[in-house]
Amino acid sequence: MQAHGISRRGFFGAAFACTAALGTTSLPAFAAEETGTTFILRGGKVYTQNPKQPWAEAVAVSGKKITAVGTNAEIDALKTEGTKVVELDGRLVMPGFVEGHTHPFLGAFLTSGLNLQLPDLDAVLAAIEAHAKANPTGPIRGFGWRVDMFPPSGPTRQLIDKIIPDRPAYFFAVDGHSLWANSKALEIAKIGKDTPDPVPRFSYYARDEEGFPTGYALEVNAVLQLVNAVQPISPDAMAGLMIDWLPGASAAGITSLFDAGVPPIGADQATVLSMYTTLDKQGRLPFRVVGSYIVKSPPIDDAVAELKKINASVSSELVNVSVMKIVGDGTQEGYTAWLVEPYSDRPDFRGGSPFSTEDWIKLVGMSDAAGFDVHIHACGDGTARMGLDAIEKAIAANPARERRHTIAHLVYVTEEDIPRFRPLGVNAQFSANWFSADPDTLINMKERYGERQQKIYRAKTALEAGGRISFGTDWPAAGYFSTYKPLDSIQIAVTRQLIGNPNNPILHPVSERLTLEQAVHANTLGAAWQIRLDDKVGSVETGKFADLIVLEKNIFEGDVYDIASTKIDLTLMNGKVVHGTA
Repeated sequence: MQAHGISRRGFFGAAFACTAALGTTSLPAFAAEETGTTFILRGGKVYTQNPKQPWAEAVAVSGKKITAVGTNAEIDALKTEGTKVVELDGRLVMPGFVEGHTHPFLGAFLTSGLNLQLPDLDAVLAAIEAHAKANPTGPIRGFGWRVDMFPPSGPTRQLIDKIIPDRPAYFFAVDGHSLWANSKALEIAKIGKDTPDPVPRFSYYARDEEGFPTGYALEVNAVLQLVNAVQPISPDAMAGLMIDWLPGASAAGITSLFDAGVPPIGADQATVLSMYTTLDKQGRLPFRVVGSYIVKSPPIDDAVAELKKINASVSSELVNVSVMKIVGDGTQEGYTAWLVEPYSDRPDFRGGSPFSTEDWIKLVGMSDAAGFDVHIHACGDGTARMGLDAIEKAIAANPARERRHTIAHLVYVTEEDIPRFRPLGVNAQFSANWFSADPDTLINMKERYGERQQKIYRAKTALEAGGRISFGTDWPAAGYFSTYKPLDSIQIAVTRQLIGNPNNPILHPVSERLTLEQAVHANTLGAAWQIRLDDKVGSVETGKFADLIVLEKNIFEGDVYDIASTKIDLTLMNGKVVHGTA
């Protein structure tokens, strides 16, 4: 299967051998399950997320499960020979974080190049030049430049050509939706004046007045076509980069996640997703995974059949692929988000979706009929509305069932559509690390949205309308500074400010600041509900899996500006230590 001429191999497509490559890596297995190790965590504060018992002092763990939650005395009475006692000394215990939308494979690859998360364009160009001098041969790649460094027309190849004229160079934007490439990269990829855009007006190559590509590629189909030709990644590299990231995820307290789409396209998705099951079967996967089959553009006829195939073939104790991910639009910065009303700085343009209205209704309807939840990328309010409309039609057409459809990102949602989430049972998924008053949000988003910019990222309003919310960083496309750490998102959700300085500007409306309790819920039980794991994880309750984190201090009693810098001392997943020392 191909999409717009992009090979199934190519960019990440060489991952057919990735499962074998995993077998050669050196990541150690976690403690063997059969030891039946029992832990007691005592002498601290336990924030349970259980409304019947919001706080406790201690927790008992036996094997994979939580066996008791209560006072120190109650839990001490359960100590037996061989029990490992963790003295909390006032530290905080919480459920492990559940990431409701992230991209581990893509993040591990994109962030492995030159880091361009720098203050301005001069610093970016200086970093590219220094890196090129230090690496005089081969392609150069990097990640992290921001659209606010350039005019609305985007970056140009000539800026890189002055530094790197004779070999390919390409750099992913921090939002993960666009690419900046030099002339040599375009030449190798055979992208010129007469090259058709993969998805006109949605995934395309920006062009100058004469029609030549400027070096600015927008959205995944165009980006993949270029990178696929210049530097396909090897299976060993794919496996190694992913494994290198795993300890960071555990150190961030992530014990479950929703993979919102792996890099390859078409039928190759199963190959990369199976890397999770291989790690699980080797005892080396430190979190639970709910995966998705991602649909970026038509054709859609085989999508449900492909998801059924992957759901049946890629499965293990910790891994389940059961969600239809629909990339409904792009981003406001690149004018690829689909809006209800036109862009303020392009009054004749509303953006668009790669799917027709008929495609939307068919894809959501047949996914729902097959019993799969849909997860819709919707930065624009037009896409959010279309997603709600399609879900509403699916509910009317298909038999009743417990649905947990999700619409993700929700940069801006109209006043008419926010109240629709609750009666339709649709979860509102936010990347709270985007909620900061950073230069991109204050400048570009103001230019794109005008007065609408004063009503973006309204998670609190969604809750007040009776809806459900969940958090997920969308790493690597994870805010002004890319992050996969839930505590970063939680602090920004509570403050609506960039991390680093309490005097940083606050994103309006200030009334949309969440309480810490609301933000933590969104990154634990809220996200667990989204991916149908709420009966297993997301709260500290007897009978649930022992997915627990120990924070060095109680963030509920400290300064909200210290949340992100709080260290996680211990992470348990399935009752096993995956980070820290018990």
